[in-house]
Amino acid sequence: MPRSVLLRLAPVHRDGLALVLSSALTSGVGLLYWVLAARLFPPDVLGINQVAISTMMFLGGIAQLNMTYALLRFVPVAGWAARRVVLGGYVVGAGMAALVGAGFALGARVWAPQLVDEFGPGRLLLFFVVATPLWSIFVIQDYVLTGIRRATVVPGENFVFSLLKILLLLVATVLVVPGGIAVSWAVATALIVVPINVWMLLRAVPQFGRNSAVSFEPVTVSAIARFVRADYAGGVFWQAALFGIPLLVLARLGAGAAAAYAVVWTITQSLYLVASGMSQSMVAHSAGDLDGLDGARRAMVRRAMVLVAPASVVLAVGAPLILSLFGRHYADYGSGALRWTALSAIPNVVTASTVGAARVRRRMGVLFGVPAGISVMVIVLSWELMPVLGITAVGISWLTAQVLMALGILVATAPWLPPGLRTGVDGVRTKALLRRVRPFAAADTRRDGWVMGERLGGGSDTVVVACGPDGGIGGALLKASDSTLGRTHLRRQTDVLRALHTDTRLGAWRRLVPSVLDDGDAGGSYAVIESRLAGRGGGEALRDPARRRRFRSSAVSVISELHRCTATPAVVGDEELRLWVAEPMAQVVRALPRGRRAEAERLAAILTEQLRGRVVSTAWTHGDYTADNVLTAPDGRVVAIVDWCQAQQRGLAVLDVVSFLLTSERELLGSELGAVVLEHLADIRSADNELLARAQRMLGGSVLDVRLLTLLGWLAHVAQNMAKSPSFAANPVWVRRNLVAVVAGALPVLDEQVTAGV
Repeated sequence: MPRSVLLRLAPVHRDGLALVLSSALTSGVGLLYWVLAARLFPPDVLGINQVAISTMMFLGGIAQLNMTYALLRFVPVAGWAARRVVLGGYVVGAGMAALVGAGFALGARVWAPQLVDEFGPGRLLLFFVVATPLWSIFVIQDYVLTGIRRATVVPGENFVFSLLKILLLLVATVLVVPGGIAVSWAVATALIVVPINVWMLLRAVPQFGRNSAVSFEPVTVSAIARFVRADYAGGVFWQAALFGIPLLVLARLGAGAAAAYAVVWTITQSLYLVASGMSQSMVAHSAGDLDGLDGARRAMVRRAMVLVAPASVVLAVGAPLILSLFGRHYADYGSGALRWTALSAIPNVVTASTVGAARVRRRMGVLFGVPAGISVMVIVLSWELMPVLGITAVGISWLTAQVLMALGILVATAPWLPPGLRTGVDGVRTKALLRRVRPFAAADTRRDGWVMGERLGGGSDTVVVACGPDGGIGGALLKASDSTLGRTHLRRQTDVLRALHTDTRLGAWRRLVPSVLDDGDAGGSYAVIESRLAGRGGGEALRDPARRRRFRSSAVSVISELHRCTATPAVVGDEELRLWVAEPMAQVVRALPRGRRAEAERLAAILTEQLRGRVVSTAWTHGDYTADNVLTAPDGRVVAIVDWCQAQQRGLAVLDVVSFLLTSERELLGSELGAVVLEHLADIRSADNELLARAQRMLGGSVLDVRLLTLLGWLAHVAQNMAKSPSFAANPVWVRRNLVAVVAGALPVLDEQVTAGV
């Protein structure tokens, strides 16, 4: 892809595709390098040299303390300190790499005697002391280039590196340089590292720091250390699987098998680098945009799968033919391994995107658990199966580990699961969320002697916990969410509560609404502490025949007072129709089967026609006014209203009453909302009709037909449910009972109403 085309793409896609292009160029020329090496050197010599290179890359990877992703995460937000952060990362990475390389070479007689026999102790020490820190800087610099939005430089840099390796390999062959394959690799690395970093540190990084100073956030050693701690531990395991397995193959099966695996993994790694490159770009561009991370991750998976899936199938089918380019030895020994490792690149897209998103959110458990879990499975299975299956065992191990981990991720993040499985997954996720936000709550409550109490509610991505003196009533509630949707709703509720408490029109009514005590980000999640109001859930009073009538009357009266205090007349026009019909119906349409979408669009047209031009009362509305969202006194009176994330300052006031009536009946009958709505459309209750008419007349608006109000209330409620959680639209049973049934059943009723001239 030409550089001019890359520059016209959105930055995150441009940088991701630039890194993929870099991987393609590096892999293509790299394969030529290994084809030449396989033709110029015997398999045993190639195997020993490749193990030396892989070991050097492994040591360089673990020794740099994962400065790659640390710099990728923090350089984009370091502002003027960007160059200082980069230099610090280089010093740590290269210094540790030199020490670790020297330690490995000095002890190689014990753990890698074949390398000492091939290179000699002096040359082996020189190679690891020089090549290991150079490789660390070479790897880190690509992440820095991505972080400073210069990923389009990476393809050219790596292409030149690949050409230099081939040229130096030919020179080493002609001059009969001992260890020529490894030497060509090390010298080519040095020839790239020096000029790139001179340009980057003197010009590119300072320029980026000046341009990005507006998005600056403090970058401290402690912050980097916290990030690196878990990421590094997982990275060590991952490096061991990527570059340490050749050493295991050498020890278990010998140099010839190590040579075959080297070629197999070189080919497979080209597919792994696609997901890696796109993940790097996602991390760099999402570091300052946490709310856009979920969408960026989904886009990354789609684009990576388009490239990786077909290529994996081609490699799996054509493995013998492809490996025959390197020689018969490689085709005979490596075809099985290439088939399985190539297919493992498909689930790797899922695992790589998950780890990338965890880096942005600083989810330390994921950063360690996913790469460590895959690596342990690969290493253990490979070691046990290699005596039986040869290097094919390594390929099977890669596929098995990646599939199992990807399945676990998909189950944990699925929008809908069967109730039994959902309960277990929700429990694990909410416990992890609570661990992340506990320091935030402790920082706010410690001075008052408050403690964390019982968990009161939440789902897979939210948690609600009591906190206060002994966690008791009279303290506060900690609410937190770690999903984009959940954070959006919690922030919305925080804004609404603050607005309600500053609205002087409400006077004493504000005592019914919680107050925001503190809010902020905590461990990649959003958390808010609200005052905890006394009262029990309204559902208890609704289900108690002795208190039901008083509860219903009180609930309608309390919310109607909010409407009365803030009512404003409005003529229904395009803006109101967009908010009350078009946007919620668009959500319904997306969730419906394709064959039902035209009916929903016709239903929207009828509702629009019946509403347009009517004079209605708008006011502060709760938006999700149900028995579960009110608290009551022992006698059934409503004493508090909670969960304001769906509130609107200029909503259609009467819909709060409609929502309460419909959902209360659903609760009492134990049925789905769709069935209640259809029953109301077929049989208008005179009591409900009079109540809704009185609520509208009290505010001075037109009295809308009860069927119209019923459908508007249904539409608002189901759209809000789908907005709050994707599990609703993903549940086919819920869609059939609450969307399909109402859309299909409402149209004949409305058509009959039009025919009758009502």
